[in-house]
Amino acid sequence: TYLLQDQLSRGIASLHLSQCGIKDRGRYRCLVNSTLGQQESFVIMKVEGYLNREIQCLSKDIFPAPRVQWSTLPPKDNLRPITHMGPNTEGLYFFQSTLRMFENTLTYICTVNSTYGSQSWRSSLQERALIGEAGKELSIPCIAPQNLQNFSLTWTFTRTNDPTVILSYDSRTRRTSNLWEGRAGLKPDQVLTGDGSLLLHNPESREQTGTYTCTFTGLQSRHMVQTQVNIRSRSHHFQMLVIVVVVAVVVAAVITALLLYRKLRGKCSLLAVK
Repeated sequence: TYLLQDQLSRGIASLHLSQCGIKDRGRYRCLVNSTLGQQESFVIMKVEGYLNREIQCLSKDIFPAPRVQWSTLPPKDNLRPITHMGPNTEGLYFFQSTLRMFENTLTYICTVNSTYGSQSWRSSLQERALIGEAGKELSIPCIAPQNLQNFSLTWTFTRTNDPTVILSYDSRTRRTSNLWEGRAGLKPDQVLTGDGSLLLHNPESREQTGTYTCTFTGLQSRHMVQTQVNIRSRSHHFQMLVIVVVVAVVVAAVITALLLYRKLRGKCSLLAVK
């Protein structure tokens, strides 16, 4: 959640809610102080919709008809995918398998085996969310599946609709092509072992808030990690710090006042006895 900073100078104080859900519905208050005075407005936000997220696994030009299997990490029972399969005009098979997604903590794996068991293809997807702080280095995790060799790695960033390539890496040549040089990079001593985590250097709150996608591609295998990153501005953390300090000062003042009150009350009691 953040303000659209580039619109504030034009008098537009729009609030952006990332991954809006049921918990976000309610009454929002906007208070603006300017040279023209103070203006207050309220917005009632309603959330409607039917959440039914799905993941698809598909391919074509296969012969003979393959076997498609879904699994998750950690393992989950009763996945119940829906798979459509059939031949084209040339007798080559295509398939489309759809699975309803559950919580974001799962890794979804689609395995395609040939009829005779001589060939196997594997594709997987993992989703997560991450919060960072503007101006502070942030590591976005992405670990390759075990025993993945001779792979290529690609990082992309999506803020609206069209993804942009951040960088790519080839384990065979050990070469990196970085389009975000100075803004992001890999860990050179760890990427060859399968740790493709992305380091964001001095991220900015709005410009680098979005979806980061990491894709490992190997021989007949593909692993993708999508991370929704929300970079919070420093002012948000400063405000939280100020609130904590103010609360601490108030609590300390109250405790001090109570102690002084008890001390004075005790002296008054002694004088009354004398």
